[in-house]
Amino acid sequence: MEFNESFSESNSLLERADYNDDKGEIMVAGSDWILIAGAVFRAVIDGIMRTLGTGGIPILFAAGRNAGKKFANAVLEEGTPIEELPRWLRTFFTWGGWGRVGTRVDMVKKEAAVEILNCATARGIRSKVPSCHFIRGYIAGVGEVLFNSPTECSETKCMSKGDNCCLFRVQVKTD
Repeated sequence: MEFNESFSESNSLLERADYNDDKGEIMVAGSDWILIAGAVFRAVIDGIMRTLGTGGIPILFAAGRNAGKKFANAVLEEGTPIEELPRWLRTFFTWGGWGRVGTRVDMVKKEAAVEILNCATARGIRSKVPSCHFIRGYIAGVGEVLFNSPTECSETKCMSKGDNCCLFRVQVKTD
């Protein structure tokens, strides 16, 4: 996985944040941002799962997929070359507090692996099965834009079940 990237460009991204006190909003790279505590986000996920049980999984995945697509398309609209989307995902997730991200992408095979150390949605969570459904969807959404095809994304390792990281595998759907 690529973890050794300099984040100096990331700093400039964060320095470009436009704070509008009159409107009470933050814009970063042309996108509307909000700041939310990790514990609050995990509480939202927990509430969905407690209310809907496993029925919450497709909702969290779909919400993540939609968010990932919006992120990737916003980055491309800023003029970023498509092959740089993995770098932007690493930058956004790492500097956004989602965890330390590494990526490996094969554009020919149209598949990718994303490893997250200290994953935000698994911190302090204990589960027998992978639990990062929102992030799995987010990565699938970025993959769809990157590969210009519908994708599948599986979480093969998860910190919530005792693994040392969360590991996601993305590939173009074959059916």
